[in-house]
Amino acid sequence: MEKEKKEAIENGFQLDELDVKVIRQLQIDGRKSFTEISEELDVAVSTIRNRYNRLIEEKILRIIGRPEPEKLGLNSYARVMLAVKPAQKIDEVLNRIAELSEVSFLAVTSGKFNIELNLMCRNNKHLLKIIDKINNFDGTDELQITMYLNVLKWGQ
Repeated sequence: MEKEKKEAIENGFQLDELDVKVIRQLQIDGRKSFTEISEELDVAVSTIRNRYNRLIEEKILRIIGRPEPEKLGLNSYARVMLAVKPAQKIDEVLNRIAELSEVSFLAVTSGKFNIELNLMCRNNKHLLKIIDKINNFDGTDELQITMYLNVLKWGQ
């Protein structure tokens, strides 16, 4: 939570202790009502509603639904580090990767690899098919693949 607070301050937003507590409550259960949060934190419902609305408006907080991958039949995960050459091809490769429904995370990185992505697939055969597809994108120079054997915690 300190990271979120630091980023908010750097972007010109100041989070106080109550803001952080509201965010923590929503991390536990994004569907928790303002009434439940207000009772838990011992403040007025209107205060929680106002804080929530400000956090949403300032784009500090975003509520998303995150399904359990296994319940959707997604049982094979991997982290892929991708080097793109020449560098002018990065945007083209990023756009093609972003279109893949199996991609759950995509970022531009520094160092030897320009792009990092996470894949969530039905099984290893499906994963191999997607990796082959990415490997054949024009500009793909090198891949480094790490299989996730047991995911203990998903990001908040």
